Amino acid sequence: MRVLIASTKQRLADYTEFAETLNTLGVETICVHDVNYYALSESKVLNHVPFPKLLKLIKRFNPDFIITNSPYYTVYIAKLVTQRLLVHLRGDMWTESYWYKTLYPSLFKRTWYQWKTFVMTRGIKKADLILPICKWLEEKVRQHLPSYPTQVLYRGIKPEKWSPKHHTRLLKLEHPAVVGVFDFEIYQKVVGLLKFIKSIEKMPDIHFYFAGNGPYANLVKQKRPSNMFLIGRIPKPGIQSLLGSGDIFVHPSGLDAVPRSIAEASLMEKPIIASNVGGIQEIVKDNKTGYLCNINDPDQWVEKTRFLLDNPSVAKKLGKNARKFVTDNFSWKKIAEGFVRGLVTKTELIG
Repeated sequence: MRVLIASTKQRLADYTEFAETLNTLGVETICVHDVNYYALSESKVLNHVPFPKLLKLIKRFNPDFIITNSPYYTVYIAKLVTQRLLVHLRGDMWTESYWYKTLYPSLFKRTWYQWKTFVMTRGIKKADLILPICKWLEEKVRQHLPSYPTQVLYRGIKPEKWSPKHHTRLLKLEHPAVVGVFDFEIYQKVVGLLKFIKSIEKMPDIHFYFAGNGPYANLVKQKRPSNMFLIGRIPKPGIQSLLGSGDIFVHPSGLDAVPRSIAEASLMEKPIIASNVGGIQEIVKDNKTGYLCNINDPDQWVEKTRFLLDNPSVAKKLGKNARKFVTDNFSWKKIAEGFVRGLVTKTELIG
């Protein structure tokens, strides 16, 4: 079996690890940055114009399946040469597109995002198999595209790259320290963090540090109390340092599938407190690897945070459970093996 993965730049490292793991299982796989095979940038409408470079790659490699996480140019080329196409869907694009439109007041940009959603939906409809990133998202796909076959493909991770035993350079945080890694791109996600500020205000003796950036970061900055710190976007070593330096990891999101930051914090053996939305319950097991809280109940977050800080033995146990759970269920080896098994069973279905 041969698989060609065409990934956006943002996710290229992930899919490269996936390709490497598939190769160890005997699936000949190559992973390319899709923009290198576009006539124009991926943000341009004209990137749907066929470009010979990708066609030549497909002809030379002759894959059995093409996987893409960007339902734009690649899907049209794949179907142009009648290749079996798998689209990896990483988020609820229908909801996210709505909130992207609210970010921009101009009619032109709102129209642009409406057009973008149309193009993405049309591209996804060309897939022989849709690969949602979690079971929660699979249900969303079935609501919008009920007649299309699906197979969950979780985002994997290499546990050996995230370990509390590594000599991670610790940051000089004020303790007790609660840390988080956040995406400030989607308003509905940020709404969860804005609501969490009420919980932070009830814990003035605890310090909260959030890494990440995006168009809604300034909105949070305007409302943050003095014991909440936004430290911007930091590279992977910095994330490891932040996670290693904190006492607890929190993820108060208003909308999410299975955030990578939760997997990373789990592997760093941090107890997790996260909002019970989307697919988060698929990666956080309540009372076993952490706690799931109602984002509209600030007192619940306060209770769980103080309990973990007052009971370090419980926090340590949850952290160790979290690492084991993510290692057992979200390592790339586990994900790749499940993907291949599922693909074999669906091959007759997708032709």
